[in-house]
Amino acid sequence: MQKIADLIEAEAERADQAALDRGGELARAGAVQLVRFGPPRVTAEVDDGAACVEFRVVDETLVWHCSCPAGRNGAFCAHCVATAQSVRIRTDRKDSPEVPSATASVRTVRMAS
Repeated sequence: MQKIADLIEAEAERADQAALDRGGELARAGAVQLVRFGPPRVTAEVDDGAACVEFRVVDETLVWHCSCPAGRNGAFCAHCVATAQSVRIRTDRKDSPEVPSATASVRTVRMAS
């Protein structure tokens, strides 16, 4: 079974250029708040007109919805793109190795005066 993040990213690659451009702007501006992030479902609020985005996996197929007019008509809109980019960033962070704590690698050395 594919991860939801992989399915979202694959769909985002098929979005039209206007949605990619505006979605990128929204993501870079920090306009996306991931409300729910789990294997079967991702829900987000996007501060561009208070749009709500939901991605779900149903029978190993990605299903999405956005509350904006384009999203309600079935388009993978700018809000979906912005949410997809935020999911990718969060997934990349989760998959990256742990950074050791600062105190674990700190040694105190007394300097001669």
